[in-house]
Amino acid sequence: MKKTIYIFAIFGLLPGASFCGDLNGRAFADYLEGNLTKAAREYEEAAGISGNDAMPLLNAAMVYKQLDRYDDAVKLMQKAFARDPQNADILSETGWLKFHLADYEGALPYFEKALTLNPNNHRAVLGNASAWSQLGDIIKTVEYLQKYRELRKDFAGVDYIFAWNYVNFKMYEKAQEHLIIALRKDPSFVEARLPLAGIYLREEKYNEAWNQYYRVLDYAPHHPEAESMIKKIRGKLTKQPEDIRPPFKILKPTIVEHIDAINELKKSPKIRVGVGANNKGEQGTNREIRFRSFGRISVIGKKTRKEYAKIRPGEIWKLKFEAGKVSLFSDKGIRYGSFPAPILLVPGDKKNGTIIFEADRNSANPYFRYSDREYRGYMEIYPIAGRGIGLVNVVELEIYLMGVVPSEMEPQWPYEALKAQSVIARTQAILRAQSGPHKKHGYHICDTEHCQVYKGVNIEANSTDKAILDTEGEILTYHGRVAYTFYHSNCGGHIQASKEVAGWGEVPYLTSHADAPGNKDLGPWEFNLWMKDNPPAYCNYPGTVSGKEFRWMKIIKKKDLEFKLNRDYGIGELIEIIPMKRSLSGNVNSIKVIGKKKTIVIRKEHLIRNAFGFSSLKSTLFLMETNRFKNRKIRNFWFYGGGWGHGIGLCQSGAAGMAGKENKKYEEILRFYFPQTKIRKLKYIKKK
Repeated sequence: MKKTIYIFAIFGLLPGASFCGDLNGRAFADYLEGNLTKAAREYEEAAGISGNDAMPLLNAAMVYKQLDRYDDAVKLMQKAFARDPQNADILSETGWLKFHLADYEGALPYFEKALTLNPNNHRAVLGNASAWSQLGDIIKTVEYLQKYRELRKDFAGVDYIFAWNYVNFKMYEKAQEHLIIALRKDPSFVEARLPLAGIYLREEKYNEAWNQYYRVLDYAPHHPEAESMIKKIRGKLTKQPEDIRPPFKILKPTIVEHIDAINELKKSPKIRVGVGANNKGEQGTNREIRFRSFGRISVIGKKTRKEYAKIRPGEIWKLKFEAGKVSLFSDKGIRYGSFPAPILLVPGDKKNGTIIFEADRNSANPYFRYSDREYRGYMEIYPIAGRGIGLVNVVELEIYLMGVVPSEMEPQWPYEALKAQSVIARTQAILRAQSGPHKKHGYHICDTEHCQVYKGVNIEANSTDKAILDTEGEILTYHGRVAYTFYHSNCGGHIQASKEVAGWGEVPYLTSHADAPGNKDLGPWEFNLWMKDNPPAYCNYPGTVSGKEFRWMKIIKKKDLEFKLNRDYGIGELIEIIPMKRSLSGNVNSIKVIGKKKTIVIRKEHLIRNAFGFSSLKSTLFLMETNRFKNRKIRNFWFYGGGWGHGIGLCQSGAAGMAGKENKKYEEILRFYFPQTKIRKLKYIKKK
């Protein structure tokens, strides 16, 4: 009974309300559960007894669109407009349905009429630009694109849309300009790199093309087009690869101004961090590693405590995986021994000393390929059978946080948000140390998003150091136990409950709620408009939070999605993609992929994100539209997305908004995202 009341409450109804309201409530419940055909029929039935209310028809149309039944959706949209003839959004959406069916001439009247009702309807403006682009009218295309830019100046997808249309007109110079801007705004938009590489090839800019193809391979190893082109143009390069894409080098010690956190923080428990891990949190493949320091380093046996070598400042020594052991070589190439058991690299200055791992373009581990890495504490080095060298950074908890907080949150963000991040990062580390998944790997926590990102010394910042000091020892608890302090970059405007996501379980304080006061749960039609608009939310904080996180879009070719899906699932030719189950926030919690060889249903959050595109989707909060040729074969897929991350727990961008726009303190921020939890201060053992 409680569940039924809750569903009715979404529509402002109570038990005993009209049969139409009952149908709408059941339809919404079925929509969320992925019973889409049933939901559409229930919405249609509700429309039949609702008088002149257009909403049930609009909801049914959006469910049919999700089912890839665009013709049925168009018919219902036309009926809905007859009930609500002043609604420009209905006309605009009808035009887009026709556009995706390649009926460009049929789409234009809907976009034009929408603009007579509302000249600033940005979806109709973009629709006109896109339709005229397909019909070959460049003047009208550019005219409407410019107007769209004025209306959606903060939308990160604007420049990609410009580029997409310029490519249609073979205006490659203009397309190149906008692709570069799009990638500057959002470097993770890997799908934009292939067309940019193609444009560079046309201009015989082989170095630039090679760089773009190589970056595609970073995200999509073995991508056939990128691999093929890398080989074809290698002989035409005018620079060495390491000069085209130079590694980041650490040339002088990092100096953090004003706050000397290293010497002010109390002694805290040591934590073991797996360094250079892969996306599963496992040790990466390390066959050879070079290291150095600005001070002295001792090489010591972990069990024997014997000192095997003393390394002077600036000397570059090498570790190599050979015959199942770790071999140590001096800067002169002299072998100092081969070690089957762990050895330690210990800085001479144990408090302020650091160890630097040199960037190596030939490294099998991408983490060490393009950047030097610097760490405090000491390093434990050991052989991993069949894999290479294992690296664990053993460092005090509070000092570890100095390399985590600025990796996970921008140091220039509002200070109270940085303090909130410090508390939950510390809590997360304690939780992982107690019962984390990496015990079998020999460490408490990894340095990737699998746990929380840790970049060591060269990411440290004064503001985050101060936030760590000001919250020193504070963690979040629930009924006296360490809380699950999950966090993500941007929720897109609505937090997911942990119980809604496969494999996460039900946690009382990880609940579903809007990221803005007064927002409500949305039916299919309202959700469609919300996703394509720029709604208010704490995490929609222009000028501080990047726009590419709150709302984003991707247009991905069918062949590129086929490559990824076949690599992971072997589906054969891609026939259809249907988002199924959704949480109250709108996040997709299961998605059906239909191929000629087999049909699969993907349920886990990270697998849904990883299935689509070269890089993973930023989140599961998305709408997907299937774009077709006139013969109804699939051309590409349009993803309208919101947020970045899993959407559970603390929204980092929302924390910035609460602190910066609403002047909330970090305690209030933590209460909002983790209701019923409390802050507790740990008592670290003081050094005798």
